Amino acid sequence: MFNALRSLLVGAALAAAMVSVGCNGPQEKMATLEQRNQELLDDNKACQDELAAARAERDKYHDEYMAAKAQLEAIQGQLAEVPKGWQAVPGGAMIAIEGSVLFNSGLAALRKEGKPTLEKIAATIRETYPDKQVLVYGHTDTDPIKKSKWKDNLELSAQRALTVVRELHAGGMDPAKLVAAGCGEYRAVAANETDDGRKKNRRVEIYALDARLKGATK
Repeated sequence: MFNALRSLLVGAALAAAMVSVGCNGPQEKMATLEQRNQELLDDNKACQDELAAARAERDKYHDEYMAAKAQLEAIQGQLAEVPKGWQAVPGGAMIAIEGSVLFNSGLAALRKEGKPTLEKIAATIRETYPDKQVLVYGHTDTDPIKKSKWKDNLELSAQRALTVVRELHAGGMDPAKLVAAGCGEYRAVAANETDDGRKKNRRVEIYALDARLKGATK
């Protein structure tokens, strides 16, 4: 296409040059034609350069699109079916356990009734997510610590997360893949102004995530 356009432009330029030079001598005509021809060659080169740049830009955006598409497909694959009670999250899955299932008010010692729950969770992780890192987050409501030994809710939540990690370890999980973290009242999922809201905020979240992920996301 560009060669045909170039020939057409050269032909038009030659015709125009012949008209414009009129009665000028052959040498002047030739000089004019050569000048016009060079101008057309320069214009053609500029067009070729612009075309090459446009193609390079197109290829760049295409590669970025394909990379984003692959990433999206990977995330969609990760958001496939998860065990009952678990929620799919990017990189794996998460399960939230109501605080009262595991702990009595103001305490970080595991209730006897909470042990089977963690045993079941440990078994699920071993069977379904054996290669995942396991992050345990303790959460509380905003009620201040008054009678228990903890300095504040942050300390209580951290101790509860540690209790859960130790129980998961006791349930056969690799301790090198376990992480405990306390969030206190700072990652609420409901308003603390109501009993129901505070109940929802008192929880332990267990994430099973790809090792390349550094933390859990909502």
